Amino acid sequence: MPTQESLHKYGQSLIFADATDFPTAGVGPPATAANDIRVGTPTAVQIDLTGVVAAAARQSDKTATLARTGDAWPPMWVLGACIENETAPAAGGTIEVWWNHSPNETTGTGNSGAATGADGAYAVGNEVQLELIGVMTVRNVVINIDKKIGTLWLPELYGSLIVINKTSTAFRSTATAMDETHITFMPAIDDLQAAAWLCLPNPNEPHPGKVASLALRQSPTLRVYGRAW
Repeated sequence: MPTQESLHKYGQSLIFADATDFPTAGVGPPATAANDIRVGTPTAVQIDLTGVVAAAARQSDKTATLARTGDAWPPMWVLGACIENETAPAAGGTIEVWWNHSPNETTGTGNSGAATGADGAYAVGNEVQLELIGVMTVRNVVINIDKKIGTLWLPELYGSLIVINKTSTAFRSTATAMDETHITFMPAIDDLQAAAWLCLPNPNEPHPGKVASLALRQSPTLRVYGRAW
């Protein structure tokens, strides 16, 4: 019996980073190759996390359309992050990442939770109207990496990211501060594999020892016979 598999594949990802400090105008790679969590060449979205202090937050620009074909877009996305603090935070602190869903491409239109759709400071407390993608729990090291903080199902074509620093220290704020820090947003796309065709001898062939007809079967309910001469 032929089998049909539903696999996953990578799609065009987003990278949230600071275009001024993060190499290649925010596309990367980061200054240290070992800290690179990108896949392929992502689409850059601006967010400047330089010097965000403990208990403060920052929001990104609104994304461009997330559609792949026309107005169709991948519904499931995976979030990862490489975050650099100025000094090593206490182990167990957290970095929360939230999403502002928006149906509108205009920066200031259709935003939730007092998000503006533009890179800038964000007032902590308004995130109750956003969607929490996930939480990174940090170790006592300057650079923390978690490739899968969480997943998000997207009902809208646009949105923006909100990052809340709940660690014990500020994010990096010295020269070329954001050359390591980047957040990735990767679509997980279902890739439906076609069922295999099996070629079998026709059991009704009167001369199976000569040139056999073939039964082409894709499923137990579909059988097509053809004769080869």
